[in-house]
Amino acid sequence: MADSTSNILLSTFPSNKFEALAMLYMQQQNLSGMSPEQVLDRYQEVYAKMRDHERMKGQVTY
Repeated sequence: MADSTSNILLSTFPSNKFEALAMLYMQQQNLSGMSPEQVLDRYQEVYAKMRDHERMKGQVTY
């Protein structure tokens, strides 16, 4: 019987520079009055803008 602990997947946040920078950006924003869904949408927009900006420059390293 195989040891079930050998298949544990550990992940951390942030897992890349885009996640880290998007979270830093979001921490500086006034999120009062926003729903959790709006905060999520804004985070995803920020993340995508950063990723796409770097991709456009040809410097993606993820």
